[in-house]
Formats: sequence, structure tokens, C-alpha cells
Amino acid sequence: MTLNSGGRSSPFLVYFSSVSENTHRFIGAVGIPAARIPLRPKDPPLHVDRPYVLVTPTYGGGDLRRAVPRQVIRFLNDPANRQWIRGVITSGNINFGEAYCAAGRTIAGKCGVPELYRFELLGTRRDVTAVRDGLEQFWATTVNTDSTDSTVNTDNISTKETA
Repeated sequence: MTLNSGGRSSPFLVYFSSVSENTHRFIGAVGIPAARIPLRPKDPPLHVDRPYVLVTPTYGGGDLRRAVPRQVIRFLNDPANRQWIRGVITSGNINFGEAYCAAGRTIAGKCGVPELYRFELLGTRRDVTAVRDGLEQFWATTVNTDSTDSTVNTDNISTKETA
């Protein structure tokens, strides 16, 4: 599935959500246009051609090497998708200590973009408001001033390393 490039001046999210649908529900509450990275390998891949902020859960149960979901790795390893990432927002579980929201740190480091926000599990109403308001400000001050020449790191995301 290829995403139409219309509306680059407003915030846009790309997200991954597992079968638990936690991230999907959070994105719905935020209310900003979004596209979902497919869950199953047989589903058509998502192709994006506009700036976006990635929202992803952290996987791995505390294992930093498995923090980034495979589906997100596959999506970001496509240079056409990776060139448009402008930031990352991550969910996690504080019970995993230093691995809390580790996927965001890994992606931010490897893609050369800011980690914009972290929230636990489903997020709270406060998280929803903070993300919505923060994205509006980030988009207005950062993304809309970008040129289409991206300085995003184009090296592949690896499950073996963390940033």
C-alpha cells in the first residue's frame, strides 16, 4: 500500500500496533491522521512519501536486542520510507527498567531523529494531550521548515545493536 503525499503541512503519524491494539487505540485517541505498518508479513507493505513521526511499542521483554518490532525494522529498512521519518514516539513498560521505551532510543539513534515522547502501555489522557499538542508544535517549527533533502541516516536498522 502506498500512502498519498497530500497534506504535508499537517502532522502525520506512521505506527505499528500488535494484536493487543494498544498503540492503535492510543493513535485513535490522539486523532492525528495516521497509517499503520502491517502486522503480518503477507500483508502488503506500507510505503510512505511524506514526512511522518513514527509511533511504536517496545518489544523484547527487557532484551534490548529485540526492542524494535521486526515489522518496524522491515518498514524502516526501506530507504524510501526511512527518508521521511522526522521523529519517534515510543510506548513501553516501566517494569523492564532500562529497556523501558528502548525501541525509541534505538530508532532515534540509528535514524538521526529526535525521540519526542515516551508513554507507558496504553498511555493516559495526559499522554494523549501531550502528544497531540507536542506534534502540532513540532510540525510547525521543525517539519514544515524541512527541505525534501533528508539528512536521515540511511544505514539499516539492526536487531543486534542498540544506539
